[in-house]
Order: sequence, then structure tokens, then C-alpha cells
Amino acid sequence: MNLKPKVRPLWQRLIIVPALSFLMAWKFLRLPYGFFPRSIRSIIQHWTYDMFLVIIRTGVTKAPVDQTCELKHPASYRPLVDVNPKFRLDESDIKSFYDNGFVGPFDAYSLDEVKKLREIAIAAQHTVSQTYGWNTPRDRHFETPEMVDMMRKPEVTERLAQLLGPDLLVWRSQYFYKMAGAERIQWHQASTFMVEDYLDPAIFPADRSELFQITAWVAIDEATTENGCLEFACGTHDKIRNIRFGGEEGFYESRFTLEFDEQNARVAQVPAKPGQVVLFTERCIHGSPPNSTNTDRLAFNFRVIPANIAVYTDKKYYRSVYNGGKYHLDNWGVLPIRGEDKYQLSRTWNPPAATSSPTRSNLPKAA
Repeated sequence: MNLKPKVRPLWQRLIIVPALSFLMAWKFLRLPYGFFPRSIRSIIQHWTYDMFLVIIRTGVTKAPVDQTCELKHPASYRPLVDVNPKFRLDESDIKSFYDNGFVGPFDAYSLDEVKKLREIAIAAQHTVSQTYGWNTPRDRHFETPEMVDMMRKPEVTERLAQLLGPDLLVWRSQYFYKMAGAERIQWHQASTFMVEDYLDPAIFPADRSELFQITAWVAIDEATTENGCLEFACGTHDKIRNIRFGGEEGFYESRFTLEFDEQNARVAQVPAKPGQVVLFTERCIHGSPPNSTNTDRLAFNFRVIPANIAVYTDKKYYRSVYNGGKYHLDNWGVLPIRGEDKYQLSRTWNPPAATSSPTRSNLPKAA
């Protein structure tokens, strides 16, 4: 089943609406669904009733962009762990994160570190991923000890721990090549489906209303308003929005328009110097303006979860509608960057060539 966001002809919509109504009723009645094809089983299992209702009521012209949820604030904005004072976030920092959806930038890496990573990132553009067997900017940390070292630096992990807790895993990373003259990345929002596979989530929090993932975005080159720094619609992580299929802009190969009041939004552009990091929740609507300069702008990010979150459960591959197709998971695993993977909910990757180690002596072996 092709669920890539797109405008569909009337005849298809006339078929899809009653079909989805049938599946929603099947889900409501809690009838067995193991005999259905995989795509149908995934819809029944993972779509919320709100997702069904929006698509049905709009005649397949709109849909929630992800599994529906709202973000609740914690009872206290005190840090979840005690850390070295030079990395400490005070309560106003944490409240700002929950109010706005991001915090930073912070100084994290030396110019020598980002210079070396830039060389690696440029080379990776022209090489096949050893993890997935084809050229992709995604998850290159599996073959890059320098990236592993950078993801484990306390300048980042200690700040993340104050927001997510003591035991942290990286489940995904990606280089971002914003070339000279590149167009803007339109407003987008993600949670568990990650704007990739609209049948199966990638991550499985017990409660989607809690903060369960943070993205650490690292400037390799200086990010400015002219070359396409991050921008956020502050506070829009409060709930998952709907998308309208079609539109003038495209999120990579998917074309949709995210529905929110951009004219009245509090938009923050966040320039960053090389080696600085911005922490944000993917549920905050974000994007980047075009690169109007004649030089490229490089960055990388890594997505961090607490150890009690499962990733890619019982899956041999994962699909991305905008980032290249199927990612076979034989060589994939979560990477502990702080504390320990005490729950062992996902396959764990033990980097054989990393030059640094997390805050315990031995990583668990890959399952």
C-alpha cells in the first residue's frame, strides 16, 4: 500500500474512505487482524482514531502528520540528573525548552573536531554506506568513530540527560548537506513515524504525551540566516498538526502543506557557529530557509532517546518515503552514549573502533 502523502484522484478517494471506515470499525471492535496483509495490520495496530477520522472526514485530502498526541509539561522543571556545573541547565532553561521546543545553541566541539568531521562528511557523499549497502547520509556513525566520540561528549550528553534522564541511546544520525543555492526545507513536524513510514512507527514510547526523544543538531559549518540555519515555530510541539496533501513546496519528495498559523507564529531563527549544538524536539514545527550564498552549509544531527524506549521492534527493514527507500537493519543498533542500556528493548550496537566509551566500562553486545 502506497501511503506517500500526495493528492489522489476522486475514484481512489471513493474507495479509500469506506475502506478506512471499515478498518477503524474493525479496530474499535478489537477483532483479530493477524490474517490481514502486513500493511492492513499496521494501519489497524498503529493508527489512532484521530488519524482515521481526519482522513475519512476530509475525503482523503488531509491527515495528521504523525501519530496524534499532545505534549504535557512535567510537574517540575528541575533537571532529571545532577551534572557538572559547567553543563548544568537551570529551571528556566528547561522551562524554555518545554515552552518553545528547543534550547541552545551551546558550545560543544572544537574547530579541529568539526573540521575533521567536515572532511569525513564530504567523503561520505561519494561512498556507499557500510551499514545499508548504498549511498545515504544516514547513520554514518556506524562506520565513523569520530562521530561516535562526538556524540558521547559530556558537553552534549550531560545536557540531554537533564531533559531525558541518565541512560541515553542514539538510534539515528544524519549528515545534512545544504548546498549553495539550495531551496528551503519546508515546515515539518515529526514524532514516532518521523515523516517516513506512515504505516509503522520507528520508536515506541509507552506514553506519547511525554518527552521521549531529542534531536541534537550540530553545526559543522557556520549556520546563518543567509545559508539556511534552523528555524522553529515556537510552542508548536504542543500537538501533532494535520497536513493537506499537495502544495507548492515539497518535503524532499513528499508534497504536503503543514496546517498551522504561520502568520501569527513566533518564529525563531537559530544561527550557530561551527561546533555548536542545538537541542530540540522533532514535534516542534521546524525547517530552514534557503541557502542564498555561494558556499555550502554542512551539519549533522543525532536523535537521542531514553533507554526505556524501543526502536524498530521486530523489523528486518524500515522504509523512508523521503530518504531513499528501504533501510535493512541487519547492521543497525542503538548506540549507548550515557549510562547503560538496562532495558535491552532494541538491538544494541557495540562500536568496535570507538576511541571513547560511555559512562560505564562495557557496552552490551549486539543482540
